[in-house]
Amino acid sequence: MLGSIADLWNYLHLPLSVLGVVCLQAMGLQLILGGAGLLSLGHAAFAAAGGYAAGAVSVFLLPALGVTVADFPLLSLLFCLVVGTLVSCLLGLLVALPCLRLHGDYLAMATLGFGEIIVMILKNLEVVGGTRGFKDIPKLSNLGVLWCCVTLVAFLLYRFLKSPLGLSIQATRDDEIAARSLGISTQFAKVSAFVVGAGLAGMGGVFQIHSMQFMSPDAADFTRSVEILLAVVIGGMHSLHGCLLGAFILVAVPEVLRFAPPVLSENRMLAFSLVVIVLMVLNPKGLSSIFDKLTERLRGALGQGRV
Repeated sequence: MLGSIADLWNYLHLPLSVLGVVCLQAMGLQLILGGAGLLSLGHAAFAAAGGYAAGAVSVFLLPALGVTVADFPLLSLLFCLVVGTLVSCLLGLLVALPCLRLHGDYLAMATLGFGEIIVMILKNLEVVGGTRGFKDIPKLSNLGVLWCCVTLVAFLLYRFLKSPLGLSIQATRDDEIAARSLGISTQFAKVSAFVVGAGLAGMGGVFQIHSMQFMSPDAADFTRSVEILLAVVIGGMHSLHGCLLGAFILVAVPEVLRFAPPVLSENRMLAFSLVVIVLMVLNPKGLSSIFDKLTERLRGALGQGRV
């Protein structure tokens, strides 16, 4: 019995790590897309940039300073988190200032181009492995630290969305002209959302590279950005808990399909695509809309009971 539980835990370790990373990246994109209404197709590039920067710190910088990361894993991880997040925030600022003058499809194409630039840069940086990927990264992260960070970020992001700046971001999304008439700096609101969202993606990249001990330039490509976008859309673009639910669906469904009959397990990505289509047809506003309706009905029932 104990052996089977240990085997199950060992198996779940990787999916839970991937889920935590996807949650951080999805929360960052939810702020950009659902919060500010900005379509970014290069979100994975911010995650890869933060991950590569943190990996370079733990592999090159800290040993050069005489710090043995194996002796101080938590402090080393915290330092890497600060560096990786700041690098992604800086890149987000550099992209936001010129590109947020664009709207809709034009902004999406600009961020897509930025993602491809990051992929090409990483492929040509031999110091971090080039096309082979960045290998031999020290394992500084663990599930406890990762999920504590996910919980803390979710709480802080929820509070941020209720703050004056968070409300300004959402007002800019709903009606930019009306927001300006109220004295809201819509440009500052957009840039703030983009920078914070990029920083959260970089934080996810830091945990990814120090959990998997490897990262390749493919982590920044368009396909990865679409996967993060899919998590946000499945759960509900305007819902923080919805993007977390979407991240769970994105990770859990393909994993569960591994144990399905061969006709499904051998074509699990096709089956997963069909599941996504069905979910979006039944709930165009995302899965969070189901919970919102149930919550409203429950409140209505409780209200009638009190009367």
